[in-house]
Amino acid sequence: MQARWGILEGDKVTCALCPHECVIGEGELGRCRARGVQGGVLHALNYGQVCAQAVDQIEKKPIYHYRPGSRLLSLGTFGCNLDCDCCQNAALASSGPKGHEGTPMAPEAAVALALDKGVQGIAFTFNEPVVWSEYVLDVASVARRYGLYIVMNTNGFVQEGPLAELIAAVDVFKVDVKGFTEGFYQRHCGGTLSPVLRICERIYKEGRPLELAYLIIPGLNDGTEELTGFFEWVARELGKEVPVHLYRFMPAHRLSGLEPTDMRTMEGAKGLGTGIGLRFIYLSGMVEGKDHRTFCPRCGKVVIERSARDAAERIVFEGRGLSRFCPSYSDISDRTVDGRCPECGEIIYKKV
Repeated sequence: MQARWGILEGDKVTCALCPHECVIGEGELGRCRARGVQGGVLHALNYGQVCAQAVDQIEKKPIYHYRPGSRLLSLGTFGCNLDCDCCQNAALASSGPKGHEGTPMAPEAAVALALDKGVQGIAFTFNEPVVWSEYVLDVASVARRYGLYIVMNTNGFVQEGPLAELIAAVDVFKVDVKGFTEGFYQRHCGGTLSPVLRICERIYKEGRPLELAYLIIPGLNDGTEELTGFFEWVARELGKEVPVHLYRFMPAHRLSGLEPTDMRTMEGAKGLGTGIGLRFIYLSGMVEGKDHRTFCPRCGKVVIERSARDAAERIVFEGRGLSRFCPSYSDISDRTVDGRCPECGEIIYKKV
């Protein structure tokens, strides 16, 4: 499949999809391992190649403030434009076109599968969907005709031109902010922070529902100054109503030697963000605790109840299990009235 956003320069092609702007020669791959040059043309080598799929609740992404309790078909492929030391799905994200076990699935077939499963939306997740953008756009075009919503679970490392097309096609975004210093991104993610912040600000200003996630890694991105900077940026540039999910780090990939984040650190981080004024902060990625619930920030009433449980299903790619990132939920009770608190009328989320 010929890729979009390729710029021919002499005998090489510049890929203008993400800030890396890879200059790719004939027969070579970009840093994402999903885009390469063949016959002088940039190709999306993962187009329609589905390597992982599952039916989930939207809360598993995690997204808590968009159509609570609805179900979606989650799809993933190979490739990623970052190289995170903490990657929980490195087997998939680090794979290229050779040796993967993808199943060809045309956009129409993906939508037909979603309809057959009786879900309300389609999520692009597991790996980085930015490097699957052509397929995301084509699936979204078909899905819209059948009333299915589109979720993009992304690292936000994308150029603004392609993002504009994705914003027009995607209904809700969950963006992972990996840390809040350029040094962290350069040392541990193979990228830079500033494009991610710009992209989050653009999504918010365009009025698309947005939720953020921040994985708290002991000793690497959990300092008070760094977390304060993150929370203050959310409050200042996005809005205090934007939901923030704080993930508990579990040893994985090149950081398998670290200890899990202790709960005192997790709770302290939540308290820090709450003190700055953020209205919806969750401790995600774990079954224990009661921080899955949504409280009305004005009157304190529980407006959305979520009961978490471990996921029973297992998603496998090339013989290795994939992280599900968050637990499943045995019960979702949305007590809001048109997205508002039933007691005081405070807006909890925009009804769609």
